[in-house]
Amino acid sequence: SHLEADPALTAAILRLVNSAAYGLPRRISSLRQAIMLMGTRSLRLAVLSFGLVDRLTRGTPAQVYDDFWRRALTTAVAAARLSREVQRSAADEAYSAGLLADLGVLVLAQVDTNRYVKLYTQHPHGTTLQEAETSRYGFSHAALGGRLLSRWGIPNPLPMAAANHHLPPVGDALLFQTVYAGTLLADVLWTPGSPLLPQIQALLERRFDFDLDGFIDLAMECKADIADAAEMFAVRIEGEIDCRCLRLEAARRFREEAVDTAIDYDGVTAVLDQDFGP
Repeated sequence: SHLEADPALTAAILRLVNSAAYGLPRRISSLRQAIMLMGTRSLRLAVLSFGLVDRLTRGTPAQVYDDFWRRALTTAVAAARLSREVQRSAADEAYSAGLLADLGVLVLAQVDTNRYVKLYTQHPHGTTLQEAETSRYGFSHAALGGRLLSRWGIPNPLPMAAANHHLPPVGDALLFQTVYAGTLLADVLWTPGSPLLPQIQALLERRFDFDLDGFIDLAMECKADIADAAEMFAVRIEGEIDCRCLRLEAARRFREEAVDTAIDYDGVTAVLDQDFGP
């Protein structure tokens, strides 16, 4: 095949499908094995995802490049981890969707470099950034990414996941839930005191039945997966995920929420006596 004729790309794809994100039962040593275990569609998604990100990150300004990789890898590994909690076979699609969710950022940084880099660095990633983008261009990076992925032949629901990755999902579609959770975690895991912490804890508890310990376990697993993915893509991720600090913040919020919902003195006493961790 054309892919097998490119040894460098073949090696990169094999590193990707052998990563923790895909969770395959045994190590894959050839593309033919990958097709047998993953199926043609899943392998095609892996190839397209890797190729698009590799191509579009070339020449991206450092101010956008570093933040893109931190967010893309966090969203991808978190979405894949959460997908495996519900439906193991959905992890590869979730990983690709997470990796591609912010593709619109790369495109805007390439075609309108000076103005977009200034806009990007002046507005926090999320709703504020999308509003600024829409005011300037008439569309957000999420909408642009979804439209481009469709035009480039990426099958739904990945383009829809990209277009809506900053929006709380309506309904129970697993892919949209996991990519949105990964998007929140891309902020919460790297930003001490993130205002999005209550949102991600509530989502993980409601949709995936994660308690405080489950949340911290997920954070630790994502930290390891992100390091592996950064090595695989040959990128350096600045900063560090402080799981101890995250546990303290999450436990404090959990305790405050529990006190707020206690309706009598005995309830408050029970909350204060409970061990929520350090």
